[in-house]
Amino acid sequence: MEKVSLTVEKREPGKGPAKRMRSTGMVPGVLYGKKLEPVSIKVKARELEGATKTKAGMNVIVNLTVEGMDSGLAFIRGYQADPFTRGFTHVDFQAISMDQKIEVEIPIVVVGESRGVKEGGVLEQARRTLHVRALPDRIPEKIEVDITDLDIGDNIHAKDLKLPEGVDFPTAMNYAILSVVPPAKEEVAAVVAPVEGEVAAAVEGAAPAEGAAAPAAPGAEGAAGKPAAAGKPAAGKPAAGKPGKEEKA
Repeated sequence: MEKVSLTVEKREPGKGPAKRMRSTGMVPGVLYGKKLEPVSIKVKARELEGATKTKAGMNVIVNLTVEGMDSGLAFIRGYQADPFTRGFTHVDFQAISMDQKIEVEIPIVVVGESRGVKEGGVLEQARRTLHVRALPDRIPEKIEVDITDLDIGDNIHAKDLKLPEGVDFPTAMNYAILSVVPPAKEEVAAVVAPVEGEVAAAVEGAAPAEGAAAPAAPGAEGAAGKPAAAGKPAAGKPAAGKPGKEEKA
């Protein structure tokens, strides 16, 4: 495991001082451990960013030097970052010992090409990191998972992985890492052809085109056997919507 060196300074605790030091290029933080009282510290942002850009990433082992204290090894246990710039806004260091195991998250790297994927299956990865325990000098940079022999319906669980020597799981809990699932089926809407005779019935019941006269109802023919003109009331009947004249006795 790669190591880097960082020199940090003690700082005044509190949100106010922390905000002011960020404007000067410093990142507030805290150092703690089993046999160490928490110490408020600050570190140069550029140096902290440089320390985490090694192959180990956030799992880098830091040789930390604090003013007024003996230097020692530390691990970045947690951090906060600006949502826009992604720069560090706070960092937590945990003092560690080379003879005591620590728990870390290791990136999972998928290698190979699954037979099931070649046949049209879809690879679903449930986890991107693996929670393991190891001595600081045995922490792997990554865990490779070979999927070459996976067919559709196959999966890989935590217990199926072969961990590097000196690395183990902190608990016996088993969980899925990835699987190859069948492709999603596309639903096609069925087109139903009309039964013979339904087309003619539909045409007969269709509404007349705009401006065309509606067909006369049975019994609505005039005296000469012709239907009354469209839009004109029949003789002796009042027009629609207007009251007729009252007959005198």
